Amino acid sequence: MAEADRRIVGYASFVPGYNTDIAARELWMLDLFVMARWRSRGVGLALLAAVAREAVRRRLNCIEWGVRGDNTGARRFYRRLGATIGDLRIAALVGPALTAVAARR
Repeated sequence: MAEADRRIVGYASFVPGYNTDIAARELWMLDLFVMARWRSRGVGLALLAAVAREAVRRRLNCIEWGVRGDNTGARRFYRRLGATIGDLRIAALVGPALTAVAARR
């Protein structure tokens, strides 16, 4: 295999979890990323399909993940595949707020 054929152009990472909304085990996809120049070439679909196969292999009921509201390209991609995108908002503690909460007893 040529050196150019072995570069990483994207990745998906996930962890097992439990979805309390449906009372079932799931995979939580932490990230699905494809380098910009490789998008619209089937890489994202191949990665998501691999995650879906793993969920099916484990007999899990769903895959869930977060997607930013302003990431319109990703949202279109997921909707084309039949994903539903709900109203979940991701909260974060960053910098001084993280430090302040960590210091509380």
